[in-house]
Amino acid sequence: MCDARGMFRCLCRVVRAGIPSLAQSMIDPQERITSATPAETTAPMPSNWFRSATLLDVRGLQVGVTAHANAPRVVNGISLSITCGEVVGLVGDDFSGALEVAQCIAGVLPTPATIRSGSILFNGAELVGLPARSRHPLHGPKIAYLSRDPLAGLDPAATVGSHLAAPLRATLGLSKPAAYERSIELLHQAGVERPEHAFTAFPHEVSATMALRVQIAGALAGNPNLVVADDPSDTLTASDSSEILELLGQLQRDRTLTMIIVTRSVRVAARTCHRVAVVRTGGIVEYASVADLFDSPKHPYTRELLYAAANEWPGSPAA
Repeated sequence: MCDARGMFRCLCRVVRAGIPSLAQSMIDPQERITSATPAETTAPMPSNWFRSATLLDVRGLQVGVTAHANAPRVVNGISLSITCGEVVGLVGDDFSGALEVAQCIAGVLPTPATIRSGSILFNGAELVGLPARSRHPLHGPKIAYLSRDPLAGLDPAATVGSHLAAPLRATLGLSKPAAYERSIELLHQAGVERPEHAFTAFPHEVSATMALRVQIAGALAGNPNLVVADDPSDTLTASDSSEILELLGQLQRDRTLTMIIVTRSVRVAARTCHRVAVVRTGGIVEYASVADLFDSPKHPYTRELLYAAANEWPGSPAA
């Protein structure tokens, strides 16, 4: 995993070295408009051999707001490959298309949005176009999804424990006592200090951070190969955010998990990811290792994000 302090030092070098020549391009509105060319900067298509050697390979993914042929596209031909045990960040704002890419991979793309074309190959299996009954063995146990608002996914009339134990009994055939023991174990792994107490609590009795830990516990239940997280620290306080990111990092290292983390923050990407795809207006404008991205950003929008992050970083020269 990447060292945030080291990444910040790299970021500062970029800012100090690049601001004299980049200042005008960062503040010039016309530059911001003309610099976004997703169709030309989308990551190149990997070879067929490389597709079979990766855990996840996305090719030419296009997502429209509806199934209509002339409907606007929120994802415009994105391609990327992720190997086993890698953590990849999709950095972009709410209108970039980064979230929709993650939702397509996790099988939770909400209607009326729809995949218009492209391919998503996961562990050798094509996900695009699979019927619902065929998707279940992949989307769920093997691909886990962490939503940005974990409380919204909890039934207010059911206890935290039932959200964990019921799927364990249904999918793994565990007895009620075995499902309870497994749920307690999963809550403990997700960093819940009093898992027995949390098991009996109702959603309105838990915090957003606790709800996210419950969601992480549920994701771990199926021993997934891939975890897709939508900005997991976005709604948390700084201290809670730090704890959750550290937890995800520890779980990734212990289990050699592959992760996709959608975030609007390059600082979160620096702390959690191995590689980063910078997404803007439906396309990937830059895809590189964290070290290369911070040391030598190629795209003006990437440099703009790093400049903004440097100004906001506590203790930075511009702060």
